[in-house]
Amino acid sequence: MITDFSHSKKRIETWATEILPANFCYIAARPLIKKEIPELVNSNPDMFKGIRYCIMESEKSDKDGIEWFIKFIELLGCKPYFLDIHEHDSYTAGIDILLPIISSTIINSLSKSDSWPEMRKFVTHEFEKQTDLANRDPIDTEINSITSSQPLIHWLDQTIKSLYEIRNSIDQNSDDLLNLLIDAWEVKGKIFAGIDEDIPQHVELPSSSQSIASAMFGAKLASRMTDHGDKNLRKSWEYPR
Repeated sequence: MITDFSHSKKRIETWATEILPANFCYIAARPLIKKEIPELVNSNPDMFKGIRYCIMESEKSDKDGIEWFIKFIELLGCKPYFLDIHEHDSYTAGIDILLPIISSTIINSLSKSDSWPEMRKFVTHEFEKQTDLANRDPIDTEINSITSSQPLIHWLDQTIKSLYEIRNSIDQNSDDLLNLLIDAWEVKGKIFAGIDEDIPQHVELPSSSQSIASAMFGAKLASRMTDHGDKNLRKSWEYPR
């Protein structure tokens, strides 16, 4: 039996079918490890406890092999998570492979500017944090990109579309910008709060303090400066709109 931790299962399945002898069973699977493991020495058995372990049926797998593999990962403390191999590759391309490409793109777009020699003096810990994924080995990122090319192109197109939405909302001085940013803020909050379902937003009517602020700072900024309801009534992932 052979398995692997690669991001692109469809390509690996194709190679396994072409290369492995008939008596070999290939299990397309990958653990969704939550904690960063910077070095091999940092590994420990607890890294597998309670996480989802993706399992996909492939042409080189069989019922007995999958049943044995399920018992194996359950011994590690993992939860079997079954899905289609194409679904896995698409989701992984958007969640894992896209982000280092975005980080690298940000650095390239800025560093190729004529003003970069002066601009780089403004680099702080925030820039380092936001572009951290560009530190991944470029060869690894290239391999992941090539082996997941079609789903990755789809998510790149979606990202470009979203960037244009933000670009146009800034150009038009539209309230859509804040809504787009809040949407992202809340989605991330839901993820790390363990919430899957949509929850209705708390709506707050204009208050007298907002009216006073409007006279001082302008209506658009007033809504940013005032409190939007009782914070105790908001969920942890909700932004005070």
